[in-house]
Amino acid sequence: MEGKSHQLGLWLSGLVVAAVMLLGLVAPFVPYDAADAVSYDQILVTPSFAHPLGTDAQGRDVAIRLLKGTEAFFFPGLGAALVSVILGAIFGAIAGYSEGLLRSLVLGFLHLIDTLPRLVFIILVCTIRDPSIPLIASVTAVLFVPTVATVVRQKVETLASEDYILAHLAHGFRAVHVLAYHILWLQCRPLLVRQGAFVFGYVLFVETGLSYLGDYGVQEPDPSWGNMVAQVRDLAGLSPWPWLVPSAAIVATISGFLAFGNIVAARGEEVVR
Repeated sequence: MEGKSHQLGLWLSGLVVAAVMLLGLVAPFVPYDAADAVSYDQILVTPSFAHPLGTDAQGRDVAIRLLKGTEAFFFPGLGAALVSVILGAIFGAIAGYSEGLLRSLVLGFLHLIDTLPRLVFIILVCTIRDPSIPLIASVTAVLFVPTVATVVRQKVETLASEDYILAHLAHGFRAVHVLAYHILWLQCRPLLVRQGAFVFGYVLFVETGLSYLGDYGVQEPDPSWGNMVAQVRDLAGLSPWPWLVPSAAIVATISGFLAFGNIVAARGEEVVR
């Protein structure tokens, strides 16, 4: 029963991940002019064939804005996940395998970054520099490096004394090869997928949150799921479609990515055992 539950969860979360990936890849090729999209004779139209998800308070098609809104977080989120996973894997492998001064320096550097409160630090950086989504994603990637590194370090420390690892080293395999292939690639890959999914979800959370507040995120008229949800402040009791659809998309995407990462990591651990 538990195996079937995990299988169903993997399919559902994988479907969400695949859908977001498809939307994120297609969105840049869909023509859209935020200024020309305004149509005051189509304000708050309910879902129809012409407007599958209705229109907002300015007559803009909610479905198109939902699609184009993925551009705000998709590639920045993927970039942040990739950077944090790669750097975290490198620092984690060094900290888990090395000894002496090098290990102390790496651990001290990771602990220093890990003491920074993520959301507060991101907002602080945005107040110092010109706020942008790539900047937010870059800071997020750096702040998640210690989390990824800790997971990798613990795995490396556990596997470093295993017989098959010692046998590879005794037969002349270089330590870098053993770390990169036999430990990181073969043993840590599901854990790295999970951490990458977490980082992607966090970038989406921060981007939509800041865009909702309207200070540091995507500014109108450019679409973001965050500033689409912000319409609830003006449309409460009028029409739910302009803000309910992006709200559901945010919840489904974050939940889907987190569930996908957790299930992949759990299944990877079962395979290793």
